[in-house]
Amino acid sequence: MPQVATVADWAPHVGVGILTRLVSFARSALIMTVVDNPLTWKLGFRGTNEKDDVEGPFYILGSPKRQIDDGKAVLASAEYMNKYGPFLFVIDVKDEKGEPVPNATLDWWQADSEGNYYFATWTLRGKVTTDANGRAEVLSIRPGDYGAPMLGRRAGHIHLIVSDAKGRHRTMTTQAYVCPANKSEHMLADIANYARTSRPGNMMTCYSIPAANGGEKYWDLPELSAEDTTMAERVKRWNAQLKDHGVNREIIAVGQHELKLNKV
Repeated sequence: MPQVATVADWAPHVGVGILTRLVSFARSALIMTVVDNPLTWKLGFRGTNEKDDVEGPFYILGSPKRQIDDGKAVLASAEYMNKYGPFLFVIDVKDEKGEPVPNATLDWWQADSEGNYYFATWTLRGKVTTDANGRAEVLSIRPGDYGAPMLGRRAGHIHLIVSDAKGRHRTMTTQAYVCPANKSEHMLADIANYARTSRPGNMMTCYSIPAANGGEKYWDLPELSAEDTTMAERVKRWNAQLKDHGVNREIIAVGQHELKLNKV
C-alpha cells in the first residue's frame, strides 16, 4: 500500500508494484491513442475547458497522498530539494463563477529538474486536497524540460488530474508549465502541440527569491515583490520547517496558478 507523507517523513521513497506499472502503461497507451488523439481535440471532444491539456504517457495509477496539513503537501524528498532547490507552488481551484472549490483532489506527477520521470518509485508523484478556500500549497522542485532533438522537446510542466469531491464539476486533466522568465514562447516548440494548439494560458506565473539563491534570479524569473506579503509569509512558514526535515536550502522560487472547473 502506498505510504502517506507525514510531517515526520516528507515524500518517502516507496516502490511501485510491477503490476501497477504494467496496468498504468496499458492505460496510458489507450489514453494517448483514443482520448488524446489529435482528432478528438479537433472535433471538440477534448478542450472544452480552456485549461485542458493532454495527459501524456507517464501517469501511474494509485499515487499516495502527500498531505501534511490542510491544503498543504510535499512532493519532493529532502534529497531532491537539496539538489535542485525547493520550489513552492500555490494552486487555486475555482468553479465557473470564480468561487473556490474546497476538497478538490489534485493528482500530481512531474519530472525532476533535469527532465527525468520515475516509475519504479512514487518519486515526485502524489495527491493533495485543497483547503476550504480551494487552495493547495505544494512544496516540490522545478519540473525540467525533456526530450530529444530528433523526437521533439517538452517545456517543463506539472501534470494534474483535478477532481471535485462532490462530483459537481467535470474532472480536468491539465498541465501547468514553468517557463524561463515567464515567457510562454518557450512552449511554442512543445511536441505536445501536435495534438492540440499551444496552451499559453497553462503557464504558471512564477517568481524567484534571489536571497535564497546566492543573490541570483532563479531560471531568470522576476523577483518576488516585497509588496506580496501574503506569499512572503507562506515562504517564511515553509522555510521554518525545511531544516527540521533535512533540507539545507530555503525556497528559491514560487509559482501561482488558477484552475476553473466546468460544471457537470
